[in-house]
Amino acid sequence: MESIRLLVIGAHPADIFDQSAGTMAHHTARGDWVGCVVLTHGARIHDEVISEQMFHRTEVPEADVLSQMMTERSDVKADEVVAACALVGVKQEDIYFFGEDDAVLTVNESNVRRLACLVRRLKPDLVITHFPKEGGAIGNPHATAGQIVMHALPLAAGVDPGDRLPPHRVANVFFFGQGAAATRRGIWSAEGGFYNDVFIDITDVAHIKVACLDAMKSQGYDGAYARKRIEASDGSFGDHAGVAYAEGFIRCDSTVCTHLPLSDLDLKIARMSDHEIIRQRSYKIDERQIPQVKVFARNKKQS
Repeated sequence: MESIRLLVIGAHPADIFDQSAGTMAHHTARGDWVGCVVLTHGARIHDEVISEQMFHRTEVPEADVLSQMMTERSDVKADEVVAACALVGVKQEDIYFFGEDDAVLTVNESNVRRLACLVRRLKPDLVITHFPKEGGAIGNPHATAGQIVMHALPLAAGVDPGDRLPPHRVANVFFFGQGAAATRRGIWSAEGGFYNDVFIDITDVAHIKVACLDAMKSQGYDGAYARKRIEASDGSFGDHAGVAYAEGFIRCDSTVCTHLPLSDLDLKIARMSDHEIIRQRSYKIDERQIPQVKVFARNKKQS
């Protein structure tokens, strides 16, 4: 199969990793191009200074001081993103920070056109992003991010005054399944809602995903939380898929094939006994495998 171009778009700095780090690692390993977009600076989200320390103070600093602190904290988070991306094979020059305020993320003409322009320039074949109806889509920045993407992609598929780049159309969009839908185990359980229908086995890179979350130290994702999140979320997806750890996605459009789709992994699992499947599901991440992460100041770049 020819190499593909995959663009992962997240609302906050950690979103691209806790939802799809394993999938990104698999694609870069086979030679695919993978790029990442972080829509907001993320300084307000779980930050150990802005959201944790400020929460316990009787008074927060004045506006100019607080704004400067938020700028500094957003730089810390961006450095962590670069470090985590390196673990899954994504280069710093392929990471794009939009820097929008994570408190008031809205769908507007500016961010839609900006993202559409980037899509025309990067020409991804596939896009991974948030489910546009996550959390009921009311006051949910994840859902808003997904909506921005779904407005930008049709715009990118046409011409736009001021952008000399030709139109570009992506082949399909995959939405992060975690927090967005129930786990679909078969067609009879798919009535009445949106369900994860694609699972990526990340058992071989689950320890790398833990390291990615370890890199997001500024928002408390490192250490025990990283391990609990992978075991609980990816372990649950994996249990439904018949493997130890998996990432779940909601496919936007049905797949068109010349033959019925059958993955090598589906065929392998079908030929395993019950006990073999149980043993496969029972694999647990070895702490000794998890890389130690060092975060260095990046060369600052905005899209």
